[in-house]
Amino acid sequence: MDIKDKIEKIGGLEGAVPEHERPAMPEKKVEVEKPPMPEWKKTIPTEEEAGKKPLVAAVVHPITEKPAKSETLVKIEKILEEDLEAFYFSMPPEARLTFKAKGEETASKIEKMVETGKVIARKILKLLRVWLKLIPGVNKFFLEQEAKIKTDEIVSLAEKKK
Repeated sequence: MDIKDKIEKIGGLEGAVPEHERPAMPEKKVEVEKPPMPEWKKTIPTEEEAGKKPLVAAVVHPITEKPAKSETLVKIEKILEEDLEAFYFSMPPEARLTFKAKGEETASKIEKMVETGKVIARKILKLLRVWLKLIPGVNKFFLEQEAKIKTDEIVSLAEKKK
């Protein structure tokens, strides 16, 4: 049952103007406010501006490549990681990240000393002690012994380099 049948059933609309006599109502267009255009799109030409050729917007991220490690740095890192695998893998993940970052920092400082030729065993020993103290629950005498062994190996490496 459509609307006309319902109107007739109710009794019709008195004084209502038949449809064919009513003036045509203009259709209202509802304008939706568009959000402002992002800054990155403002620099991209429209298809009309680009000669009807659609453009593909690409976001370019700078690639941050790690510089290749020098031979000296690789050797120093090998010396530092020697005999510490069991301790490293027994650490919780957060401690591993800290230990690794501090180890890389220590290795780069030692490399600078070796490259400049100013290898001072006392400074290397101090750097290694600070780094090795990050290992949780290890005997301090063991840490001292490991630091001394690694210092001796690094000093001999520096002497060979000269």
